[in-house]
Amino acid sequence: MEQTLEKYLEQIEKYLRPMAVSERIDVIREIKSEMQELQNSGLSAQEILERLGAPKALARAYLGESIVGQRGFRWRRLGALLGFYSLAGAVGLMILPITVIISAGFVVSGVLCLLAGMVKFGGFVLGVEIPWIGVQIGSYTASVFEFLPISIVTGVLLFGAGKLLWDLTLAIVRWLSRSRAKIRA
Repeated sequence: MEQTLEKYLEQIEKYLRPMAVSERIDVIREIKSEMQELQNSGLSAQEILERLGAPKALARAYLGESIVGQRGFRWRRLGALLGFYSLAGAVGLMILPITVIISAGFVVSGVLCLLAGMVKFGGFVLGVEIPWIGVQIGSYTASVFEFLPISIVTGVLLFGAGKLLWDLTLAIVRWLSRSRAKIRA
């Protein structure tokens, strides 16, 4: 394989570092295989590179597919999302941080609300007063029996809002990945 194609693959691999090693190796093999097929069909190295597009855009596409294809929260997925963010361009630079930070804040707040309700009610059952956990609006303070359902409803609503924002983040990643150059045109 020509040196220009090898340099292209090295650039792709550099941009794919947030991916799991096994996934990154598979992507590089796939691109290399496609390059060899295109060379065998008579295309020059320059024509192959034009067909593949910029290495950053192609890596962003693979990274986006990797993020969207995984289910649930994983630290590796968050790292890949941060790597994707660095390749995402102006739209990603403005929107992705907002949706990621707010979604994480809502999820954590929802869990903390649920825990606060359980701790306050558990303290009541055990005969321990926990005055720093509660709901106060003006001069009105919710009782333990009022606080538990309030904390459950608030926690579920915050957690749901965080989940919706996480889904929005993934939709943005899909949208940014969709605009990539496909290998097989």
